[in-house]
This record gives sequence, C-alpha cells and structure tokens, in this order.
Amino acid sequence: MSQKKFAIETLEIAQWNVLKAIFRLQPEDFEAEIKTNFNPINWILGHLMIQMDYYFNYLCQGKRIVSEAFLQFYHPPRVDVEEITDFPLSIKDLMDTFLKVSESSFNYLNNLPEEKFDELPEYNENNTEILSEIIQRVSLHLLGHTGQIIWIKKHLGKGGAFVMGVKKKQREDSKVKWLKWWSENKEKYEQVD
Repeated sequence: MSQKKFAIETLEIAQWNVLKAIFRLQPEDFEAEIKTNFNPINWILGHLMIQMDYYFNYLCQGKRIVSEAFLQFYHPPRVDVEEITDFPLSIKDLMDTFLKVSESSFNYLNNLPEEKFDELPEYNENNTEILSEIIQRVSLHLLGHTGQIIWIKKHLGKGGAFVMGVKKKQREDSKVKWLKWWSENKEKYEQVD
C-alpha cells in the first residue's frame, strides 16, 4: 500500500468513527453536559471540523469553508453560547458543514500527487509538519475525541464502541446507511435553542 493510500485510509477510518459514534443520537444528546467543564458532543464535532478545515482547506488549498462564527465558537477555549450573536448553532448546520469540510478535504487529498505527502502544505504558515504528518495528527485528534463522544454516550446510557471501519467495504457500506439516516432525519436537528 502506498503512503498516500495508507494516509488517506487512516484519516477515513478516523473520520468514519466520529460519524459512527453520533449515529442515531437524539438532538438533546448533542447538548448534554455530563460533567462540569467537559465539552458536549456538538462542541467536540465543531472543534474537529475547524481543525480539518484549517489543515486541509486553509493550509493546503488557501481557502476556508468554516465561517468566522464557527471559528469563534469552536476554537478552544470554549466560549458560552451567549457570547456569540446571530449564529445558527443548530446540529443540522454543524453536521452539514462537518460533511462539507470532510468532502473538500478528501477530494483534495485523493487528487494530490503522492510526492506532495512528503512536503509542507502549499499555503503553509508557521507549520513544520509535512502533509503525511498532518494527516497523522488529524487522525489521532479525531480518534481521541471519538473516545470522548463514546464516553458521553455511555454516561447517557447509549453505549457504543470504536475503532470500526478498518475494512474499506465495511466502512463504505456503513457510510451509505449513515448518510441515508442523516438525509431522512436531519430536519429534526434544525432547532436552535
């Protein structure tokens, strides 16, 4: 397996575990704060999304998909919702943007020549990691926070496990089901409290 294929598949597995961890959660589950100063699932997803957007869209492609409002809300340290005005913090918007950032990231990586995985990103600024190292960083970040999501789910009585989706066919088949579920149910995640 080539370095490019290995790196992309590792990132796909990590990203898939995030999506699988939130499969069939109810809107209120995304907001649940089970412990003081422990981020809820919706904040974790936004935090992961802005990191992917920073590395694979901004540093690599010179563009951002994530709006300034998303950056303000989901960049550590976490701020209170009341500090952000005129920003739709619905789970639907969050998930749709997460999927858009993921799609842009994977399209970019899949179309990149193999030798670029050993180079710094094209629009690099103060970064010393080559692209394959960035993919490792983002993959570990995704999986680490997936563990937090599973921990929250267990405290909510929802269960869950990871790491899944190592086999590409299994991952792709499962993702089709996930996307169908999201397409059929995302409107109930539109409400912003």
